[in-house]
Amino acid sequence: MAQQHEHSGRTLVLVHGTPLSPSVWDQTAGYLGHRVIHTPDCTRVPDSPAAQAKLAEAVMAEVVGDVDVVGHSFGGQIAIEMALLAPDRVHSLMLLCTRDTPFPPFAPLATQVRNAHGPTVDASLERWFTEAELDAGMAAISSAREQLSTADPIRWAAALDAIAGYDSSDLTPTLRMPVTVVAAGRDHVSTPDAMGDMARRIPFAKFVVRPDWAHMSAFTVPDVLAEIIDHATDDSRLLPPAKP
Repeated sequence: MAQQHEHSGRTLVLVHGTPLSPSVWDQTAGYLGHRVIHTPDCTRVPDSPAAQAKLAEAVMAEVVGDVDVVGHSFGGQIAIEMALLAPDRVHSLMLLCTRDTPFPPFAPLATQVRNAHGPTVDASLERWFTEAELDAGMAAISSAREQLSTADPIRWAAALDAIAGYDSSDLTPTLRMPVTVVAAGRDHVSTPDAMGDMARRIPFAKFVVRPDWAHMSAFTVPDVLAEIIDHATDDSRLLPPAKP
C-alpha cells in the first residue's frame, strides 16, 4: 500500500536545472496528486555572479503564501537562495544533486559553451544518466536530449559561470526549516561528499544517498522522485518532536 502523506495546501515549487526547462518536472508532477504545483521558468539566466539570487527573487515574486521548495542542480542553488531570502515563507526545502560551494571547473566550460565549443549532446547525457538508463531509452532521456539540442548557449554559459563561483556555505547553516538533501552516488559534480558536507552544515538536515543514481537519474523514475518529494514535504514529518 502506498504511503499516505499530509500537506496543508502550500504551493510546491519545483525548480529545474540548466540548461533544462520546467518540462523536466512534467512526469514527476503527474505523481504528486492534487497539490498546487508551480514550475518556474528559470531559463533566462542573468549574466551575473548573483544569478541564483536574482532568479530566486523572481520566483518568490511569482507565488503567493507559504511554499515547499524542491531544486535540482542549478535549481537547487536557486532554491537555497529562496530559503535564505524568505525563510518565513519557505516551509520545507529539498535539494537534489546540487551544492552550496563553488565548482571552479565550470568556468572554463562556460567559456567553451559561450564560444560554441561546449560538450556534445551525447557527452552531456553520458554524464547525466547511467549507461543502463541510456540503453533503455527512457522518456526522461529523450526530453533531456531535446532540451540540450535547443538550449541557449549564452544563458547556459551564464549559469555555468554562476555555479563555478557560487558559495552560500556560510549562510546555509542559518536555515531552520526542514531540509532534505538527496545525493546521487554517480554524480561527479554534486558528489555525495560535497552534499554530505552541506547537509552537515544545515541544522537537522536529512541526508539521503542513492548510490546507483547519476546526476539526472531521479527523472527516469518519476514515481520514486515524487515519493521522495512527498516525504520531504510531509506535514507529519515537519512537526517538531514531541516533548517527553
